[in-house]
Parts: sequence; C-alpha cells; structure tokens
Amino acid sequence: MKPAVFLDRDGVLAREIVINGEALAPLRVEDFVIVDEAAAQVERLHRAGFRCVVFTNQPEVAKGLLPPEFLQEMHRRLTEETAADDIMVCPHVDADGCACRKPQPGMLLEAAQRADLDLSASFVVGDRWRDVDAGKSVGCYSILIERPYSNCSTADARVPDLTSAVDVILARSGAQSSMTFIDRYLDEVAAVAARLDRQAIERTVELLTDVRMRGGRLFIVGVGGSAGNASHAVNDFRKIAHIEAYTPTDNVSELTARINDDGWDTSFANWLSGSKIGADDALCVLSVGGGDAERGVSVNLIRAIETAKAVGARVFGIVGRDGGFTARNADVCVVVPPISADTVTAHSESFQAVVWHLLVSHPSLQAAPMKWESLER
Repeated sequence: MKPAVFLDRDGVLAREIVINGEALAPLRVEDFVIVDEAAAQVERLHRAGFRCVVFTNQPEVAKGLLPPEFLQEMHRRLTEETAADDIMVCPHVDADGCACRKPQPGMLLEAAQRADLDLSASFVVGDRWRDVDAGKSVGCYSILIERPYSNCSTADARVPDLTSAVDVILARSGAQSSMTFIDRYLDEVAAVAARLDRQAIERTVELLTDVRMRGGRLFIVGVGGSAGNASHAVNDFRKIAHIEAYTPTDNVSELTARINDDGWDTSFANWLSGSKIGADDALCVLSVGGGDAERGVSVNLIRAIETAKAVGARVFGIVGRDGGFTARNADVCVVVPPISADTVTAHSESFQAVVWHLLVSHPSLQAAPMKWESLER
C-alpha cells in the first residue's frame, strides 16, 4: 500500500475567489488560476513517494452554475500543469445526502480503493474545516492552510501556504533530508522556467530589434545583485547583440557623486538625463520588486522609468513578484513568477540572467558568435 497526499483544489492548488469574506469557486475557465507553487510542491511530494490526489466539492455543477465541460477543462489544465495523479469530484449539494461531499470521506475512500492507498500513512491538505474533518475521519494527518474563512480549530497542523504544508509532510514522513532543499530549489527552477511569459519575451526581442535598427542605445539599471547583473548584461548586449549599452553602476565615481550631491532617489534619473536619453533609446530595469514608491523601495528605479518615458524612450523590465512599478509602467515586462516566498530574490536575480542570455542568443538579435560555440570540435 502507498501513502497519498489529498489536496483540496480551491485555496490550495488554485486561487480562491473571496467576495465579502466568502470563498467561492470559479465558474469560468478564465477565472481558474493555479497557484505558482503548485507544480513544484506536487513534484516534491512525488519525489518523496506520495501519490497526489485532488479532492474537491463542486456543488455548483448540481446547481447548474458550472457547466460540466468548464469543470473538465479546469481539471485538464490542473492535471497538465501540476501532474496530479487523480482528481476526485463531488458535484452534489448538501441536500443530496451523498457519501462523497466533504466532510464525508467518500472521495478519500474511493481514491484509496482505486490505487491501494494507505490512509493511515496519508495526509490531507485543505483550507477549511470540511477538508480537515474528512481527513481525520479516516485517519489521515490533516494540515490546514489558514485563510480568513477557514473556520477550523481541529487540524493537526496549521500553515500559511502550500510550500509550508509540504515541508510538514516531508518532515513527518521521514522524507526530509539534507537533499530536500536542493531538490526543492531545483524543482522550483524548473517551475519558474515553465511559467515564464513567452509572449512578453518575444515582445522584448521586437523592442530591442527596433532600438538597434534605429541606432538607439540601451541603458540598464539595477540595485544590489541586479546591479551586478546589469554590468554583465551590458557586456553581452554590446558584444553579442551589437547594441550600444551602458549602466550607471559601472562608474562608481560618477554614481557616488550623484548620490552625494543629488540624492539616491534621483541618481539614476539624473544619469540618464546626463546621457541624453532620447526617443530612439531604451531603458531596461532589472529588479526583484520593480520599485515601490509608497514603501520607499528602489525609488531610483521609479524615477529612471519616469525620466525615460518623458522623452519617449521604450522601457522593459525583468523583475520578480508582480514587478511593482516597473511591471505597471513598462512597455513590456518579463515577470519571474514567485514559487516560494523564501526564494523570490534568488530566482528573480537568477532568471534575469536566463532571460537576457536568451535575448542576446535570439536569432533576431545575435550579431556575433560566442567563443565556445564558434570553436571547431
């Protein structure tokens, strides 16, 4: 017999829709959004030997609010994107008196019979009392992802998110080892790569192709680790893509003078103005958060974007999270999707390099061979 992890759908693997404090299931395919961490966490469970089963109440089917073909498409996407092993659905309402509607354990029992599962060695992960009670009734260890609407005090463990739930499962099952973080990190890398917006990258290629055709320049700005990436990217755009490129952090004397005399917030903007940025040029922003004026984070990036747009220069970014000010104001922005809260910076800065190397290697942009690729073998 094999252990399983039973995962509720909405609020665990897919984003919950909350209206006036009430969590509702999506009724349209376009409203069904799988959480960024889902694929990586299912992969972690698979590596540890668990079968992953989704179990979900969908009474909207019986009420006529959710067409069965919509539900089928949602679950096709869920299976495709997360590699879940099985999806159990109860389409009934409470009045039907069925044995499958949570908190009844019917879906768990049926899944166990199908795949010869050991329920006593299995786990349930949910976001409300119905999930927890269904699991506890058949001997599963129950983990609650706490939400404002959860209304549950009987869970064996309470966690803030799916990644934390999987951490608990691996620790309790003895699958946690010195390799767990390595496996998790690399699984997240694969998940990030799979979710990068290909269309945004293609639009960035088109933007840069047009800048080069016009004889424009590329100005690249970043702070911290992103500043180091900016220097590397300048080299690649100049040497490989034949685009004239610059970054303010390559000249420490000028940058620190501007910070000392003019202030941090305007240091990049004044550098751009001194460089006579114009309508034929482009600004690239490398950042984790993309700038947040209200919290006073990376305001120099915000002022740089404003300066570039004021003269008609194009702006693109490679940023993490939702990209903050950059994502909202750039002409095109590649957002590195967050998979886990504790690896946002690491993945964001790593994938800045992945994306710009993709750009300079793109057939539309690469103008010079790279050394090792050009050597005869």
